[in-house]
Amino acid sequence: MLEFHRIEKSFGAIHALAGVSFEVAEGAAHALVGENGAGKSTLLKILAGLVRPDAGEIRWRGARLDVASPRDAIERGVGMVYQEMLCFPNLSVSGNIFAGRELCSRGRLLEREMRERTRELLDRLYLRIDPDAIAESLSAANRQLLQVARALAFKCQILVLDEPTTALTDAESDHLFDVLRDVKRQGTTILYVSHRLPEVFRLCDRITVLRDGAFVGTYDAPATEPSQIVRAMVGRELPPRGVDKPKGLSPQGRTPQGSTGGDKPSGLSIRGLSRPPCFRDVSIDVAAGEIVGVFGLVGSGRSELLETVFGLHQPAAGEIRIAGTPVRFRSAREAAAAGVALVPEERQRQGLMFNLDIRDNLVMPTSTIRGDVLIHREREFATAEAIRRDWRIKAASVGDAPDTMSGGNQQKVVVAKWLATSPRVLLLDEPTKGVDVGAKFEIHDMIRRQAAQGLAVLVVSSDLPEVLALADRVVVMREGRVQGELAAGEATEEAVMHLATQDQPSALALRASADEKGLSPHSPHPSPPPAA
Repeated sequence: MLEFHRIEKSFGAIHALAGVSFEVAEGAAHALVGENGAGKSTLLKILAGLVRPDAGEIRWRGARLDVASPRDAIERGVGMVYQEMLCFPNLSVSGNIFAGRELCSRGRLLEREMRERTRELLDRLYLRIDPDAIAESLSAANRQLLQVARALAFKCQILVLDEPTTALTDAESDHLFDVLRDVKRQGTTILYVSHRLPEVFRLCDRITVLRDGAFVGTYDAPATEPSQIVRAMVGRELPPRGVDKPKGLSPQGRTPQGSTGGDKPSGLSIRGLSRPPCFRDVSIDVAAGEIVGVFGLVGSGRSELLETVFGLHQPAAGEIRIAGTPVRFRSAREAAAAGVALVPEERQRQGLMFNLDIRDNLVMPTSTIRGDVLIHREREFATAEAIRRDWRIKAASVGDAPDTMSGGNQQKVVVAKWLATSPRVLLLDEPTKGVDVGAKFEIHDMIRRQAAQGLAVLVVSSDLPEVLALADRVVVMREGRVQGELAAGEATEEAVMHLATQDQPSALALRASADEKGLSPHSPHPSPPPAA
């Protein structure tokens, strides 16, 4: 049995953990959930040897487990799989698994033995990967499973997973869960952290909830409703999904500016945009005041589309218009100056600068767009503090580094800093990735309020219920092409997934073919000739 006994930890005036105590049965899958800032990450860092607790202790099978460093945690059987896919991209699969723990004899690496042991481990995880394959050539799912393989390579007794499915498709998540069930059957204890409650109930036996650094309760998963866990996490009732819209701002009831009658959209217009091999001939209109969702499976070209619109890549063909004016951004700076903002998919690699403090991250986009030459620290501090209060970002001070915050609060910083620029067009790529239910509600509410004020919003998400809850229209992409478009009233999970997975010509191709033949896409009969 793994036991956390009265664990306390403070960072300055912030009490990250306040006497947390709970138990995990040996060989069980145990979930740890809570809002961003609840203390989950701090508790995991203590178990991993990255942080020392101020008080309390961890016990394993009745004996004190004193973990002094990450290497000490590994040697004591604690394996960590982090949300960010941590690997050495230039090393092979076997090189990653044995990094820092290489097998040697007389000063020479035993490469053949490490390769053979890697192959045995990959077979155990049902992974058809060459041990000599370079890590950066692997898919996101296989890079995540590579972390699991690394954790299990050296007699792992406690496997800790922090949001392991954020970058995985449903099929890839299914594979991961099959692997974890097999690991559990072999006696490994699993501590699983996730904001996705459906997968928590699918995998775990018991669920422990933390709130504001304190223990709330431990629940038996089979005898508990998800609504009970949500209530325990946030301390209040949240509206059901699809009902969390402020009055008058529901997608079905809102009339986007410039979208009525025959007027052209006054927000964002994409016409025939192509950047092979990522996407081809994409056309999307987003009116001012409208939220358009883009859904597609991995490899559909959805993220690459947003990056191209933002000027990070140059299109091979097509046109982009902002408020009816053709634009061609040569850089992200030009796009931001024109009123276009992009919240990227990966906050760790693309969204935050970890060598700067929270204040600098919050104010830099606005300062850059204004072209500020002088740094006004007092004004920046006041601006950053106002944003922190408005977004309820949990941080001891805006002068702290971003890595002192939880992942969800980091995501709030990424979204808030771009909305502070007062953009005309907002591009969102996985805006609530790794965010708890309470923070997701807040971000959705802010997006709707911005749209109600005339912002054109184009949002990409792999969370289909999120797309359906937010969007006025849903555009579905597959293999780089638009497959169809559905209004909010007709967009269901089944209809969207059918378009995303079926091999069929795109809606644009159907319309083009119909125009050439004089046929309606929905009718086998030719259109009558025009009147003389």
